[in-house]
Amino acid sequence: MIARIARPAPVRAESKLLAALVFLVLVAAPSTVLHAQGMPPPLPGDTSLALFPDSADLRARYWDGFLAAPRDVALSRAPATLRGRDGFFRFSSVRGRDSFYLIVAAVKSGLRFPRGREPIYAQGSWIIKRSLADGRFLQAKVFLKSDPGVFLRIYPDGDRSRLDLVLYGGVIDREVPIPVPFERVCVSRMADIVDWTRDLVDWRLFSPRPGLYANVASMVAAIRERLGGLNYAADGALDAQGQAVQIRDGSPQAGKPGLNCSGFAKWVVDGFYGPLTGTYLDPRAMAERHIGSRGGDWSNVYEKSLDPYFGLDWTRNLARALAKAALPEEEHSLTGSDVNIAPFALFAPSTAEPVNGGSIYEPYNAPTSSLGYAARGLKALLYVLAVRDPGDIYLASVARSSGGKLAGLWRHYHVAVLAPYFDENGEFRPVVFESDVETSVESLVSRAPDEMIHLVRISALSDFEPPPFPPAPPATPPVPPSPSP
Repeated sequence: MIARIARPAPVRAESKLLAALVFLVLVAAPSTVLHAQGMPPPLPGDTSLALFPDSADLRARYWDGFLAAPRDVALSRAPATLRGRDGFFRFSSVRGRDSFYLIVAAVKSGLRFPRGREPIYAQGSWIIKRSLADGRFLQAKVFLKSDPGVFLRIYPDGDRSRLDLVLYGGVIDREVPIPVPFERVCVSRMADIVDWTRDLVDWRLFSPRPGLYANVASMVAAIRERLGGLNYAADGALDAQGQAVQIRDGSPQAGKPGLNCSGFAKWVVDGFYGPLTGTYLDPRAMAERHIGSRGGDWSNVYEKSLDPYFGLDWTRNLARALAKAALPEEEHSLTGSDVNIAPFALFAPSTAEPVNGGSIYEPYNAPTSSLGYAARGLKALLYVLAVRDPGDIYLASVARSSGGKLAGLWRHYHVAVLAPYFDENGEFRPVVFESDVETSVESLVSRAPDEMIHLVRISALSDFEPPPFPPAPPATPPVPPSPSP
């Protein structure tokens, strides 16, 4: 059974004002403050690549006088906001220890920031890095979204150039050749870069179609409406009749009914299963172990005492049961809903620094059948999945490696529901629900930075009606004492 863990911090209505104030402080703070606080927040209002805010005309006009000027000349230029063909861009510079950076930052319409504290990572911004010693060009960073974790990094390569695409830490493409010199790339439009690399880079990642996510968005809204009526209870779930029971033996819950993380995942799946079948899933059937399909001799010893693969078996059983109900004419294997794509093999461990963060890459292994993915790559993975498989949601089973005498034994101890989608404005929304609260990808990963997350996919159907939550049983009145004889 899933071990008891500290419950995630919820997103509550009363914290909205504080969150808004924190957002304003972060986006308006100087870069040194941003670094201390962690990842700067994304900015709203991005567009598809077809409408990308492009400063190519300004970069070409000020190439000799600023971007390619001698070091001291370039660094002496006062910051200035200039109007180009696609809007306003702010020119500025930053001197580092070994390099200096020349910034052409897009100015977001409708957003206001204190002078000198404007964010430098808005969609369409360029940061050109040069050597402080001799002024040579080292690389250019181009922000594809108004998020410091989503960018191109372009390098000189003789009379050609190379490109890396980094998405929330995941290095989606590495050293993609561009058939023109670096200096030409730096004065070219984004459309030219796309055209030069269209056969090697999946640019569809940045032009999602929001209309394909209506079912996911509707499901998320429905869950949010019901969260206030849910309650947490260790080992809690609803049975096939919608009654609150203990997962371990099916016995009725005592006291106020509730759900644990796995019971909540079943409640979500029941929201699709119920309209299809007229009933709900049996939690005892969903807890069926599949010894032999995961683990091995080492873990089999602990199947009864620790149930190390409970979360994996539970999520797989849920996904297969729903698939059978939706498509009864097809065969559905236990692992048929597992996510096993490998969209990137390298990871940038730190992209919080808008100027130059994440330039060192680390290996990111392909998923394993029983453990899934390293947690740190979850947001990048969800983005890719959302674009390539619109309309799917995911059940996550989080696994932790044991220590001491149990070193080497992985235990699937936690379950979460992940609903990545793009809203009507094209903004990426990687929604996370855990038990009876909404959290975030960042919250989930921060609690499991060195752990593994296995995913199974579920199609978000148009009909979603989760079971109504049963009321708490009435308190049993005290039995009056028998009268004295």
